[in-house]
Amino acid sequence: MSETDSKRMEELCGIVRRCFAQTLMMDESEIGDSADFFEDLGGDSLDSLDCAVRLEEECGLSLPEEPFSKCRCVLDAARLIYEVEQGTLAAPAEEKKEIRPITRFEDTPEYAAFHARLDPMEATHTNPYFFCNDSPLRDTSVHDGKEILNFSSYNYAGMSGRPETIKAAQEAAAHYGCSASASRLLGGEKPIHKALEEAIAKWKHAEDAVVLVGGHSTNVTIVGNFCGKNDLILYDALAHNSVHEGTRLSDAESRPFPHNNYEALETILRNARDQYEKVLIVVEGVYSMDGDIAPIPEFVRIKKQYGCFLMVDEAHSSCVLGKTGGGVDEYFGLEPDDIDIKMGTLSKGLGTCGGYLAGSHALVEYLRYNLPGFVFSVGISPPLAAATLEAIRLLQERPEIMENLHRNIRCFLSEAHKRHFNTCLAGETAVLPILVGADENAHKLSMALLERGVFVPSAEYPAVPRGKARLRFCVISEHTPEQIVTALDALADAAAELGIRLPE
Repeated sequence: MSETDSKRMEELCGIVRRCFAQTLMMDESEIGDSADFFEDLGGDSLDSLDCAVRLEEECGLSLPEEPFSKCRCVLDAARLIYEVEQGTLAAPAEEKKEIRPITRFEDTPEYAAFHARLDPMEATHTNPYFFCNDSPLRDTSVHDGKEILNFSSYNYAGMSGRPETIKAAQEAAAHYGCSASASRLLGGEKPIHKALEEAIAKWKHAEDAVVLVGGHSTNVTIVGNFCGKNDLILYDALAHNSVHEGTRLSDAESRPFPHNNYEALETILRNARDQYEKVLIVVEGVYSMDGDIAPIPEFVRIKKQYGCFLMVDEAHSSCVLGKTGGGVDEYFGLEPDDIDIKMGTLSKGLGTCGGYLAGSHALVEYLRYNLPGFVFSVGISPPLAAATLEAIRLLQERPEIMENLHRNIRCFLSEAHKRHFNTCLAGETAVLPILVGADENAHKLSMALLERGVFVPSAEYPAVPRGKARLRFCVISEHTPEQIVTALDALADAAAELGIRLPE
């Protein structure tokens, strides 16, 4: 290496060290050139992502995601940047692997890993999954023959189990049957489908909308098929699994950006926008682990400035944010075309099952004839369509539904903070986590609460970072302040009894 090259490597090590220090909030002198970012410096995958964006801003280039993910120290990252600058970055060599035929699923490594997690829970009768309720999930539910307070439900507006939606579903089942019985493109279309899509479009301030049979599959099919090989998908690092699965399906390049960090997103676009035809930005309105609201106006500004498409997944923000539960549009006072693809589920606040995409007439018309998850799937069942249509009507005509939900959110936060509980990033949404810390403690508290007649599921690694396990309370419009106080008192008592000190 020439003296000029050695000098540049020294400069790059300094830049990398400074970025590591800024991300990890450490002094540069504490970071050796060979110190492992994860093992020695305590960083995690989100910290690594933040560093990548900082380095791209500092050096004015785009770092390839996979090679950077293998960088473990200052020297690794500096060498990678140097190779990108010099145009000498080699394609990764293909590793030769010894192949062992597997003929029984029980012999697969994934099955063995699954049972390593499952068996200890089964042995101790502490498996929290597939918790069975013999009733609608509203403020209470029936479990094992007993009524319990339930804080696990996404039934935010109490629509599942509401008499009006049940009646609408029953009448539709009697008139249309229980299934569309075909793809809507080829014989499954019913008048109730068009009525629902018109109502969703009006509710979401869009020109048109299309309804699909599942929320997860809606995200997978739109993210997986909207962009092609000359395009780029940029998505929030904490976006739902369905978004990640969609990027794996797509022919487009894709990369995450640090959670809610619109400045990092802008850095990526500043360096790379002119290398792609379409760029799709994907964020959520409300995130389901911390209950935080995304800074949507900033993403709208960026998508306009850089000529991108913006998709917002409103699974946890519609039927929660806004006076009538209209979601981020209503909450932030957005213009109808500020968001290009408005995605939402029917299975949460609307109380049924399915997903929708709302946007311009041109986009939705194209999707109806070309989106695989719609064209090659049966139409949503008429009873679900009718119940959803009734739910939207109730949201618009019964303001007390949202008023009660917003009252309960304020009540929960106030009472939680009185007890010095840490509610993470929660603010004005129905997802209200209480930080616990260790996975085993979160699990123990969830079980102890159930014994006290309160069900709250725990969220543990890998759903959240290690050491950040929490109890994820979801409040709905049907809860009362008295029930919220009862649940939080039960948590305080359970923690004291188990000797678990909750972070403040």
